[in-house]
Amino acid sequence: MSKIVIPMITPFSDGEIDTHVIRKFVEYATINGFDGLFPGGSTGGFASLSMKQHEQVLSEVIDESANLLLFAGICRNNMIETIELGRNAIDMGYTNLVIINPYYHKFSERSIEKFFRDAIEALDSNIYLYNNPSLSGFTIQPELVSRLKVDYSSLVGMKDSGDNIRTFRKYLEIKNLEVFQGKDALLLDSIKSGAAGGVCSTANFSLNTLKIAKNSGNVPDISEKTGKLVELVSRFEVPAIHNFLFRKLILKESRPKSYMNSPFSDLEPYPDVSEFLKYSILPE
Repeated sequence: MSKIVIPMITPFSDGEIDTHVIRKFVEYATINGFDGLFPGGSTGGFASLSMKQHEQVLSEVIDESANLLLFAGICRNNMIETIELGRNAIDMGYTNLVIINPYYHKFSERSIEKFFRDAIEALDSNIYLYNNPSLSGFTIQPELVSRLKVDYSSLVGMKDSGDNIRTFRKYLEIKNLEVFQGKDALLLDSIKSGAAGGVCSTANFSLNTLKIAKNSGNVPDISEKTGKLVELVSRFEVPAIHNFLFRKLILKESRPKSYMNSPFSDLEPYPDVSEFLKYSILPE
C-alpha cells in the first residue's frame, strides 16, 4: 500500500520553536495512521531557520516519533553545514536524509552534481533527493539521478515536487529508486503509475491524501477536492497557511497567533476557514 509522509510544519510561538505543538503534531500523525514525517523541508520553512533551530526541530521530532518513518531535511545551501547537519541527524538516530539542490545562485548542473556527490559520500545514511524547481530554480533531471544511482547504492529515493507527471514517470523508470510525489493534486495519477506514495503538504491539516494513498473512500472525488484545496492554499503565504490551518483545524485554537518565525508573519487578513472546510477531510 502507498505511503503518506507529512512534510511537516515547523511550529513557532513568539519566535521560539513550539515543542508542545510538535508533540501534538506527532500525536496527530500517529493516531490518524500517517506513515512518516519529513521535518526540515520546504513546508517547514527550512531556509528561514538558523542552524541551531534546524538542529532543534530535527531533534524534537525524532524524540517524539518512535513509531513513524522519519526523513530529515538537511540542506543548508552550504556544503560544510549540510554535511555537519547530516552527521548530527545521523547521531540523533535518523537513517533517511533528504537533500535539495543548492539554490538562489544559478548553479550549473555540474556544480549541483558535485554537491550531491560530496554530500552522499560524506554521509553514511540512506539518501533521498528532493526536486522542487519552483523554489530552488533547478530541475534535477532524471539522467542526473540515474548517474548518481549507478554510483551510490545509498541513494535510495527521491521526492519530486516538479509538477510534471511525465518527468515523474521517468524517475520511476530508474531501477531500485523509491519515488514519492510531492504535488498533492498529482498523487492519484502518480500512485497509478507506481509511486511509493506521497509527501504531501495538505496532510499537515487534512486526511485527503491519506485517504487517496490508502484507497479509502471515493478516491476520485477526494482527489478532485484535493486539487481545489491546493488551489486555495496557493492564495496564501506558504508555509504560514499550513501552520495556521494545523492550529485552527486540528488543534482547534480559536484564533491562532504568533505561529510563524521571522521573516514570515501571521496571516492577514484573518483567513476564512469555511472554504478550506468544503474540501478537507478532517479527523473525527
